[in-house]
Amino acid sequence: SETYIPYHNQALEEFLLDNVNQESLILYLWQNERTIVIGKNQDAFNECNIERLENDGGYLARRLSGGGAVYHDLGNLNFTFLSHKDNYDVDKQDKVILDAVNRLGFDAEKNGRNDLLIDGRKFSGHAYYSRGDRCYHHGTIMYDVDEEKLSDYLNVSMLKLKDKAVSSVKSRVVNLKSLSEDLTIDDIKKSLAASFEDNYGIKAEIIGEDSLDQDMIATLEEKYSDPAWRYGARKEYPHVMEKKFDFGIVRIGYELEGDVISDLAVYSDSLHTESIEKLIDILKGKDIDRLDVQDPDCIQSQIIDFIREEKDNV
Repeated sequence: SETYIPYHNQALEEFLLDNVNQESLILYLWQNERTIVIGKNQDAFNECNIERLENDGGYLARRLSGGGAVYHDLGNLNFTFLSHKDNYDVDKQDKVILDAVNRLGFDAEKNGRNDLLIDGRKFSGHAYYSRGDRCYHHGTIMYDVDEEKLSDYLNVSMLKLKDKAVSSVKSRVVNLKSLSEDLTIDDIKKSLAASFEDNYGIKAEIIGEDSLDQDMIATLEEKYSDPAWRYGARKEYPHVMEKKFDFGIVRIGYELEGDVISDLAVYSDSLHTESIEKLIDILKGKDIDRLDVQDPDCIQSQIIDFIREEKDNV
């Protein structure tokens, strides 16, 4: 992509997803200017300082995939692998990224559910999405991201920081340029293209955006820029709980009528978006057996136990 507007780049990404054929695998490279991108199931107002971001001329974007909030600027290079499910191989796609970075002189490795690290510090985070028989795998490569802005705009849950035994978001990420001063973002692009071809053993063909359906892309861009999509519903709930599970952090705002959960919202950085959406149907109307109506810890412990019991189903 040659534009830095997130809504256009997201629209182009979804267009490529819908139109990738069974014989093709696409590697899409793109950059956003001063943007916070949140996962599909996240609460925008909880994840970042929207007012500060927008006052600085930045953008809030919501993606189709799950996972946590990330900061993009022109010191960050984004990638997306798009393919039919028969050609979709996350391990091989990860290897394209790792080989590209390592041939530039680094010693990168995969760690955890969706991170690539150098010396224990994250330079690339990934998320995943599928629709029908088509899939995509996208992520970031931190080249020279403004870490001060990253910290200013993002609100990182203390549950996540505590779990990683670090005190701030800056201490757990690293820019490639800080490790190799002469490295350019064009070096990374060229290395990615070469690694893509080497790993699949096929010469890649460059797709020009002008050859694509501009009307359809414009329609998709309207969807991604719509405030209703980006911000989501905003409601203050009298009760809020947050808990880290092995699949991610879950935050629930809820109302009670007697012993019953009458209304709720479920937010999460889980990569499994459909599972989180099912929790709303599972929990709404559930009777909470508790000794003390005013004891939130008792209610929360029962909801947590219930999610643990149901996690195989969701």
